[in-house]
Amino acid sequence: MTTRSVRGLGAAALLAASLGLSGCATFSPVQTTIDYNPADGVPVGLGAVKIENLLVVAPAKDGPGTVSASVVNPTSKAVAIAFTDATSGATATFEVPAFTTSQVSGDSKLVELGKVSGAPGAIITMDVSSAVSGTTQVVVPVLDAQHYYQTLQPTAAPTPAAPVPTAPTTTATAAG
Repeated sequence: MTTRSVRGLGAAALLAASLGLSGCATFSPVQTTIDYNPADGVPVGLGAVKIENLLVVAPAKDGPGTVSASVVNPTSKAVAIAFTDATSGATATFEVPAFTTSQVSGDSKLVELGKVSGAPGAIITMDVSSAVSGTTQVVVPVLDAQHYYQTLQPTAAPTPAAPVPTAPTTTATAAG
């Protein structure tokens, strides 16, 4: 076999391998087209009001926990939101002023549940409600008060929350 035919066979083999390997992308979706939640918590929609990165920080099961989230209220009225652990029944409320984005448990004022039904690493079912949009049920992660959540360590005795009037109930599920 001549040097020229060896080069030709090598080039053909290289071309076939590159075409074969490039075909892998044909059958795999582009990762940037797949929706995902880039946060530790989960999103919740309450009509026009949107909640992002909802989670609970609790050191142990059946102890107190701190609700953490970012809430966007684009409406012209303040909105009171109730967060209820569906298993323990513990409820905490948070009011979001009109035309603002607010951090739940921000500015050193913790929004706390008296009893969280899951330990760190677990997920709990939470009812999130407002008088305007009703109640949405969502699955929320429970995290330990470590790293950037250490400032959300709950106190031993959270203040009881006032009930929020609710409209009809809807159900949504989010995984964290």
